[in-house]
Amino acid sequence: MTGLITTAGIVAFVASLAVSAPCGGDTQRPEPAEVEAPAVADSPAGHTWTKSLKDRAGRGTLEGVRQSIRGDTGKWSDEPRVQHAPPVEEKPARMPLDEWADELVEKEFELTSNDDAWLLFRSRQLDDNDRIWVERIMRRGNRLTVVAHQAVWQGRYQKNFTHHVVVGVNLGRLEAGAYEARWIIKPLVFNKFDEPRRADNWPVDERSGDGKPTELPLAFTVVPSAPSRP
Repeated sequence: MTGLITTAGIVAFVASLAVSAPCGGDTQRPEPAEVEAPAVADSPAGHTWTKSLKDRAGRGTLEGVRQSIRGDTGKWSDEPRVQHAPPVEEKPARMPLDEWADELVEKEFELTSNDDAWLLFRSRQLDDNDRIWVERIMRRGNRLTVVAHQAVWQGRYQKNFTHHVVVGVNLGRLEAGAYEARWIIKPLVFNKFDEPRRADNWPVDERSGDGKPTELPLAFTVVPSAPSRP
């Protein structure tokens, strides 16, 4: 019969709509954007750890090396600095730590996966009663974070000098690859020492100071160690 719309005709009509391009633009889903691979890998299993102080008595124990440089030596540090370094055992025996750190800035060297990797931190110029110590070291895959506390003395001075501190932390052996490190300095203030008459004393009443933490970023690379010769 003419003019009769059959079920088969309706199905054919709908099918023709599905394959034809509609007016007003392309309705195809866009291809997913290409995501750039991160420069630093996420943490694989077994490459996550944290070392932190359990109490005040442990201050200084997370540091492998430390040196205090008085301002009256003619050496000065206007800004804090962090750098990566080869094993500290490579430092010449009679060379001060700060001079070795300066030499490494000008010298090309490679960290290999068979070496202990180190971070060296140089503080800004401090008063002699100010104290700085490493509170925590963290690894999350190829991301490394060191948190240091910098406590500024609020008491009275009778006689004082200035100094800056160079501190080194051992990160251990790292797999070959690209790494990102952050050295975070948290500001504190204090008024009392645990042993007032000792030069290596520590604060007992430290508390949060003014200002925000300072973050020093650093990127470095560890290369594969050379295969051993038979």
